[in-house]
Amino acid sequence: MTSRRADNGTPKRPRSVLRRVVETLVIFGIVVGLDVLLVYALFPFGSTSEVVWSEYAAAANQDIDTVIVGSSTGQRCIDPNVLDGALGTSTFSLATPAQPIENTYLSVSEAISSHHVRRVIMGVDYETMSLDPWDKGTVTFVQAKAAHESLPKAIGDYAWLLTMPGFPSTTKFLEVLFPWTLAHVKGGVGSIADNVRMRLDGTTTIEAAEVRDSAWTYVGKGYGNYSYQLDTSKAREAMSPTQHGIADFTDANMATLQKIVDLCRENDVQLVVVATPRPAFNVLCYGEKYPEQMARMRDAVESGGGVYLDANLLKASYYAPTAEDFADGEHLNATGAEGFSAKLADYLGRPDAGEDVSGLSYSYDDWSEYLASIDYISAVTLDGSVEDGMATLCATPYTGTNVQVEYQFCLCDAGGNVTGVLRDWSSDATVTCAVPADGSLTVRVNTRQVGSSADFERYCMWSSAH
Repeated sequence: MTSRRADNGTPKRPRSVLRRVVETLVIFGIVVGLDVLLVYALFPFGSTSEVVWSEYAAAANQDIDTVIVGSSTGQRCIDPNVLDGALGTSTFSLATPAQPIENTYLSVSEAISSHHVRRVIMGVDYETMSLDPWDKGTVTFVQAKAAHESLPKAIGDYAWLLTMPGFPSTTKFLEVLFPWTLAHVKGGVGSIADNVRMRLDGTTTIEAAEVRDSAWTYVGKGYGNYSYQLDTSKAREAMSPTQHGIADFTDANMATLQKIVDLCRENDVQLVVVATPRPAFNVLCYGEKYPEQMARMRDAVESGGGVYLDANLLKASYYAPTAEDFADGEHLNATGAEGFSAKLADYLGRPDAGEDVSGLSYSYDDWSEYLASIDYISAVTLDGSVEDGMATLCATPYTGTNVQVEYQFCLCDAGGNVTGVLRDWSSDATVTCAVPADGSLTVRVNTRQVGSSADFERYCMWSSAH
């Protein structure tokens, strides 16, 4: 067997180790350089998370004694500016969209080490404790935080990702290395060009965020919000279980909550955990799971010396948000957040004045009292099925235990305009009707309390097309 030879007939020398190392480094450099360019061009500039962390970095030399942490429920329900105006504190919001509780721990740790804060307000909801961390939320959070830190601290943040369950696996590790695969600008070449232009022309992260989402307005101290208003006729879509189901709180999330409780206690920091306001229908839809699981969070917080408040259980005589205060099923809008923040400031200030606040809210331990307190129709949903040309529809009202509801079923055209009454007011929540030959049927159910003279209080639509 003859060895391969070069054109001049001499055998090829094996590549030296040094040459192999150099070639590997060159290839690695090309991959890293390409990745950096892709992140620069494709990773959205001006995300809400980036606004928060860029503003926090700019406040490095300012006095901050309180931080708000958590996901979008805390981000869009608690206005630090209102708290400071009422309490005389200096508050900053580190709450960001889809912030997993592991990232919340990182935020609390950062606030304690960099500003020696004395109070942490953690906004939570049911899904804070029941859902596994979302890869996109986790990676974009660290990406935004690290972009405004020193290199050693940024490396530490990325190294911290490797301690999270599942992240050392190949797929998730690659997501960390190539974040533009998780979050990237939409809209084609023009949007990419705009993304690059804003990075180059001195556009601030706040300006970029407001360009990217014109409905969002930055207020200050890490906080911004929307002016949307909830459409209760679409309550089904607005319910959290519609998107996420109803699961028990995970052991991992409960363990991380305990880490936050311990961290605050060890550093003499007051931890205030707030289950932020929701429309009543988005509490009632969990059934008995809500008090069963939320009580676990309350017990963990209070056993560690923290303050726990479920704003959904506050008595109406103290705090009673309306549907107009909500942007959707999980978040307050700007007006609603301003009102709730003022009430939260009052709630936090009362113990300092020697007042007992325990009587201001209901308890998970006597859930029936809360259910009886919902003396209105929060929403109604309408389910239907079609068989042999007949549609059977059933309405489900979301209200307290003492409310009697009556229903009116109406036929509608394709645009949702009422064309006739299918069945007038009755306590029967079901109705049956024939489906037109073309298969199109749209029905609206109106609801009101028995004895009311209102045209209706809540309604929703059902269509055979869906």
